[in-house]
Amino acid sequence: AHAAGALLIAVADPVNLGVLEPPGALGADIAVGEGQGLGVPMSFGGPSLGVFSAKQDLVRRMPGRLVGATVDLEGRRGYVLTLQTREQHIRREKATSNICTNVALCALMATIYTATLGKQGLVRVGELSAAKAHYAAERLTRIPGVRLRFGAPYFKEFALQLPKPPERVVQRLLRDRILAGVPLRQFDRTLKDSLLVAVTEQRTRDEIDAFADALGRAVA
Repeated sequence: AHAAGALLIAVADPVNLGVLEPPGALGADIAVGEGQGLGVPMSFGGPSLGVFSAKQDLVRRMPGRLVGATVDLEGRRGYVLTLQTREQHIRREKATSNICTNVALCALMATIYTATLGKQGLVRVGELSAAKAHYAAERLTRIPGVRLRFGAPYFKEFALQLPKPPERVVQRLLRDRILAGVPLRQFDRTLKDSLLVAVTEQRTRDEIDAFADALGRAVA
């Protein structure tokens, strides 16, 4: 991208970045991602929030309002709107902060979640997610006819190749109150036999084993 005179934009899962190399270290100028995984409930599909970050020399061109950390006269940390020369009350119609959405509550949820986790919290969440996903993949591929669709490394999501149509398998597992995954045929017809499975730190070994048992019955 840089060789062509363009900016490099990376899309990443913020939760994974507790373990994986950050986009900035890989040369990205801008990094974006879905912030729902940062302690925000599913809420039947919304609302949620996005994560947007950029190198320092691009900060003044970012959309929306920016909140920065500071200290008051007594040395206590506080948070304020920063770079206010970008704001409507100064730049009027030229303000980049005109682009706003009403997701401040979701952003507050994510802030509380990450603060509660502490400095090493996202690392632990990432490690647990990866470990449980790999346990699930190993457990599920013991089922006759079920195997990993791809051989590439994965973090907490992987695709399974099933001996029966994934759509039917998903419907069958709903009877057991299990959301099995996402059939990939709707995105790529060549993956008509594939099911995308996600495993996070929230899942227990007992739940994974129960899922494996139910999947085994569904594809038998």
